Amino acid sequence: MNMEFHPIANIFPLIEGQAYQDLMADVLKHGVREPVWLYEGQILDGRNRYRAATAMGVECPMREYDGDEPVQFVVSLNLHRRHLSESQRAMVAARLSTLGQGERADRSIDPSTTQAQAAEMLNVSVPSIKRAKVVVDGGSDELKHSVESGRVSVSAAADVATLPKEQQTEIVARGEREILMAAKEIRAGKAEVRRAERMDTIATISKGNAPLGTVAERYPVLYVDPPWRYEHAESESRAIENQYPTMTLDEIKAMPLDDIAYADCVLFMWATSPKLAEAFEVLAAWGFSYRTCAVWDKQKIGMGYYFRQQHELLLIAVRGQPPTPAPADRPSSVFSYPRGQHSAKPHEVYEIIESMYPSLPKLEMFCRTPREGWGVWGNQSEAA
Repeated sequence: MNMEFHPIANIFPLIEGQAYQDLMADVLKHGVREPVWLYEGQILDGRNRYRAATAMGVECPMREYDGDEPVQFVVSLNLHRRHLSESQRAMVAARLSTLGQGERADRSIDPSTTQAQAAEMLNVSVPSIKRAKVVVDGGSDELKHSVESGRVSVSAAADVATLPKEQQTEIVARGEREILMAAKEIRAGKAEVRRAERMDTIATISKGNAPLGTVAERYPVLYVDPPWRYEHAESESRAIENQYPTMTLDEIKAMPLDDIAYADCVLFMWATSPKLAEAFEVLAAWGFSYRTCAVWDKQKIGMGYYFRQQHELLLIAVRGQPPTPAPADRPSSVFSYPRGQHSAKPHEVYEIIESMYPSLPKLEMFCRTPREGWGVWGNQSEAA
């Protein structure tokens, strides 16, 4: 007589393949060494031993479980008996957290096992259980089997489980590499959707009611070439003060950036090598954290006390959590454009920033020649 398996027993996957073949051979040679446990007239633990004994025509000893914690009993036995990966344990925990729901809810299975409790019992995280629940609920049989057999992580499977089941089956049939590639593509697609939604939200909120070309309520993208004051000059004719008004470090640091910077803001700041330390002071004073930089090759050598300068740095810093550019919109960290008139920066940098953040409002500080579509602010702005 074939016996049914108790739902509690079924939270663990059956062994298969070579492991099951070895078990049948052992049962045939040595018999069933450990009895099968019964509960409510069904097999609570020992499904694999029972299957192997039935297949080999070997007698299978049985015992009735009379305790009051059948779930803990089965989990403890299987965790000590098996070497399960975190993904496999997460699948068990996901099934455990749904036991008692539905047709057996009025029986002895406790329907109140939470994901947190299941996580503690199976030594996995709640996020892992949530991903496993996606696989259990929406995964094809082939996809679920790939996780339960230890071939694929529950994280990858959870992404693939969002596809139609027919497509899942096709992907699983092509092998583990295809599953991982599909999961990577799905995650990238989801990330791009979230990034675009975040961009739209920031763009909408930051614009406020200000007309284009003036200071809006807040700007999420700032571009600034601070009017650094240098202590030394090669000659009076080359002195920066002769070219444009400068500001002291304290004056720059004291500028009210909260008046223009959105809570989630990315800042592009020019800094020459001698002013790099001061630039970091300014970033800190303005409430920004440095992230990275690009290098402008000016294609022409200049002056310098140690190195004759041929480059300038464009620092990137953030406040809050502005989205990063889409992968396709991330430019090289080195760009080469001819140096123009004194202190002028390449107009191509506007295009670089626009390509990195095409949908977000942008403002240039200390702007001398306003660019269409950009806000302006600072003592050099003709529109200020």
